[in-house]
Amino acid sequence: MTSELESSIPRNRGVLLILISALGFGSYGVWSRLIGGSFGVFYQSWTRAFLISLVIFPILYYTKQIIPIRKTDWKWMAVFLISTSLTQAPIFYAFNHMDIGSATLLFFTSTLLTMYTVGFLFLRERLNTIKAISFVVALVGLYLTFSFSIVVSTLLAATMAIINGVASGTELSSSKKLSGSYSALYITWLSWVIIAVTNSVISVTLGETQYLPIINIAWLYLVGYAVVGILSFWLAIEGLKYLEASIGSLIGLLEIVFSISFGVLIFSEALAPKVILGGLLIICAAALPHLAEMKKFKITCN
Repeated sequence: MTSELESSIPRNRGVLLILISALGFGSYGVWSRLIGGSFGVFYQSWTRAFLISLVIFPILYYTKQIIPIRKTDWKWMAVFLISTSLTQAPIFYAFNHMDIGSATLLFFTSTLLTMYTVGFLFLRERLNTIKAISFVVALVGLYLTFSFSIVVSTLLAATMAIINGVASGTELSSSKKLSGSYSALYITWLSWVIIAVTNSVISVTLGETQYLPIINIAWLYLVGYAVVGILSFWLAIEGLKYLEASIGSLIGLLEIVFSISFGVLIFSEALAPKVILGGLLIICAAALPHLAEMKKFKITCN
């Protein structure tokens, strides 16, 4: 009895950490709305990325995780860096020009579909029955959400959410080719560095105002957004140490629920039946492979 209780403590800790992480990731729409038009779309992206990369660098340096990129990895590293540079500004625009729930669902589904597509076409991942069903269900969910979103918001905002999802899906898929040779924190740091570099160039090119840091509410929101991003990532990595990846991923899906809930509770957004149905389908599509993996794991253990 005592040993069972002791073994459940780390597991419970893992569940709690992943839950808090999902809560943090789910709050991205709120932070985007709070910042609003205080800064340019690309300006807020590069300054936030700069702050995050600045915080992560000393950890990498003192733990000696910064290593040269091997020549054989540059192809996938280029894909990773190009895609990751498009993962912040588009969703910020979407969150500020359409309801948070729809933007989250469009982003998440396009991320999921992109990961499947890249996995099937370029990473030679097997297309089993569960993944095929998940892919089709996600497509239906995307159609329901997108068809509603372009009615109540602008086509540009909905498209930005999808572009962000495609970029994120490509980023996550390509990182699989790099994770065996480089630490997760190092890869994450490189992603924030490239976001800071590329988005700053775009920001200046577009003529966005380049504000000097001062103590005001807009800057506090921007710094808060950056801090939540760092903590959420760390909590997710730490939580997965105590849980199977499939269980961690299932709990992480609550990010969608939290994001939609924030939109409803804080900004009084109304959920249309199409969006609710689309959201349920999307969550089911994302959960199916992990549920199948858990079932397979239990059978193997027995």
